[in-house]
Formats: sequence, structure tokens, C-alpha cells
Amino acid sequence: MNYDKGSKLHASHIANTYMNFPITHISSLCKYTGISFTAGAITHGFFSGERAIWTAAFGIAIYLIGGVLEKIANPDKDHSWTDILAIGIVASIGLGFFTGGLQHFPDSPARSAWVVPVGFLMSLIAMFMMEGRDKVKIKSLLVYGAISTTIVVAASFYALNYFNQHGGESHSHEHASSAEVMPEAMKVVRIEVDDTMRFIPSKWEAQAGEPIRIVLVNKGTVEHELVIGSEKEIIAHAKEMANPNLSNHHHTNQISAKPGQQSELVWTFKEPGQYAMACFEPGHYEAGMKGVINVVTHKH
Repeated sequence: MNYDKGSKLHASHIANTYMNFPITHISSLCKYTGISFTAGAITHGFFSGERAIWTAAFGIAIYLIGGVLEKIANPDKDHSWTDILAIGIVASIGLGFFTGGLQHFPDSPARSAWVVPVGFLMSLIAMFMMEGRDKVKIKSLLVYGAISTTIVVAASFYALNYFNQHGGESHSHEHASSAEVMPEAMKVVRIEVDDTMRFIPSKWEAQAGEPIRIVLVNKGTVEHELVIGSEKEIIAHAKEMANPNLSNHHHTNQISAKPGQQSELVWTFKEPGQYAMACFEPGHYEAGMKGVINVVTHKH
């Protein structure tokens, strides 16, 4: 009799496990998808304005849906709905900050240097509130939090100094033309292009060793690009574009923007001198779409 009762309980447990597995899978999928969207919004938020807000909101919402499903699949977990909502928001934003900042540290070291530590601290708080309140002593949390956060902050600022000295890789983003670029701790150069086949401005100045955010805004009706480099590099690029077998190759010193859109490039000129910029869309360079960049010695 007891054996039959035990068998029924075991069968019931297996049935519940099979029923909960799809919900558990979907909840995990939603939570990680939410983190990914939030990370994308953090990464691109300074480039895409309103679009990033909606992306972050969607990411947080998806993460919260995952939290609700997880609660349904595991009703025995001692978490209130308030915990799921409040802690879920902190966790999704924190993990988004942390992963997004790490992903784009070479492109935007000034931003990532504070985004990564803040994200780490938020994830630490969320994890403690969700899993550790009854398991971890406050003293132990403070010691671990202080040591780990100090390491993350130190590593972030080491990376910031490294990329500022050696120059980061370029990274371009194409977004709607209505997007405004939010200020950062670096110089921003906004270059507008339209159907007149001119860069506005066509001449500007930069400092060697200083990261610059170059924003290419296309107000015309055809696609434009911006290629920067020494005169020798520009000539070599022009020859490459004339070769149909090589013309589709993309370089790190090159961005393009479709009509009504904008692109961005984070760049560091390592040496003083005169550099050139050009557009090699068919016929544009020949029509006079070129400019000059004077790079001077860094002013301390």
C-alpha cells in the first residue's frame, strides 16, 4: 500500500517536472533575451536616442516576463511578485550595463569605464536580493562586494588608459537621422553630407592621441561614406575601389550612411600631421567630396 502511494507521488513529481520544463525553458529564454536587448540598448543608446529607450524597455519587459514564468514554474520559491518586478528591473539593467560595456570597451572606453562597474554593482545587489538574503551574511557581502567591485573598477580604468594610449578599433552604427548623439567624455565631430557632394565641415582639427567620435549625418537622397587616413592611404583606397573584386571590402577607417540615416566612428589619430577624408561612392570623390583633417600635438 505504501509502495503504491510512493509510486503515485513519484509519478506525480515526474509529471510536474515534464509540465514545468517548457515553462522553465521559455522563462530562461525570455530572461537571457531581455538581458541581450538591454545590453544592446546600453551599447547603442548613446548613438540612437529614442530607439535605445524602446529597446531597453522591451528588454526589461521580456526579462520580467521570464521572471513571472519562473515564478509559475517554481511556486515554492520564496519570492514575492514585488521582488520579481523590482529585482528583475535592477538585474536586467545591471547585466545589460555589464555585458554591453564589456562588448564595446574598445569602441567607447570612456563610457565603458563607468558602465561596466555600475553594471557589476547592480548585478551584485540584484543577486543578493534574489538569492542571498537568507543565505549570506551582510558582513560577508560587504567584504566580497568591496573587493570584487574594486577589482572591476581598477580593471576598467586600466582598460580605459590602455585604449586611450593605443587607440581603439572603430565601430560604426547606422540609425535614423532624427537620433541625437548624447555627449560623452570625448570630442564629437559632426559631419553632414547631402546631394551637393560636400562634407560640412570639409576641414577640422584634432589632437593626436585623443579619441574622437565622428558622426556622419546623411541629409541627402543617396548613400554616402566617409573614409579617413593619410593621403597615401586615401589614394590606395581609391585604387582599391576602382577594382570591382575589392570594392566591397570594408575597412576600420570607413563608415557609410544611407539617406536619412547617420553612422558613427570612434577614432584616434596616433601621430600629428595632415590627414584626408573622402567619399568613394561612384562619382562622389571626383565631384569634390573630400576634406582635410589637421592633427596637432596633444595639448596637456
